[in-house]
Amino acid sequence: NIVSWLLKRGRDDADARSAAATLASYLAANPDGDARDLIKPLLPIMLTNFASIAWPPFGNAIIRNKATAWRIEHALGDSFSFSNKKNAAILHVPEDILFAWAYANPESAPAFLARVLPVLTAGEKGEARAFHPAMVRLLNEFGDRDDVRRCLGQNMHTFGWSGSLTTYFALYEEPLRSLFEHPTGSLRRWARETHGQMRKQVETARRDDDERDAQWNA
Repeated sequence: NIVSWLLKRGRDDADARSAAATLASYLAANPDGDARDLIKPLLPIMLTNFASIAWPPFGNAIIRNKATAWRIEHALGDSFSFSNKKNAAILHVPEDILFAWAYANPESAPAFLARVLPVLTAGEKGEARAFHPAMVRLLNEFGDRDDVRRCLGQNMHTFGWSGSLTTYFALYEEPLRSLFEHPTGSLRRWARETHGQMRKQVETARRDDDERDAQWNA
């Protein structure tokens, strides 16, 4: 791909910078446009090597229009992926840039991040799942906001998953417990309430599994 080759020439190359700026501006303005599927695979290198150029068009579009923000969310996130390890493009933006944007736009940016950042780590090599480090930072710095907690809940319930929902909901048991003693009181209360809701959902999913098994074995 010639565009990928051009971007790999790095930010010291004027043509590469121009390409990154043009592609980011196009996708930010037209997240459902005809070129979306061609640009999305390029986002990791664009946001890694040209973040100061490529992120502002996205950040500005997200702040300006909620409908556009929702469409951009699908370009930058990975919520519906069935992969065990989430590869959200937004993770390629340096955290300092993302959080500077969040502090500059507290009424909308932190909530957007709560919806689009991966919620959990992959739990590789037998490790237990935990909140993703980027999500931990977001909760530490913005977890007192109602909209951030609400959007995190939406993120947790937006997923691609195969197999029993019992297994999916159980992934959140320990991560939520880790917030029970968080210094932010509203986040502690949210974690306890959400933990209780998740346990009920596990029980409901388990009953559904049992009923399905009984029907198959009848």
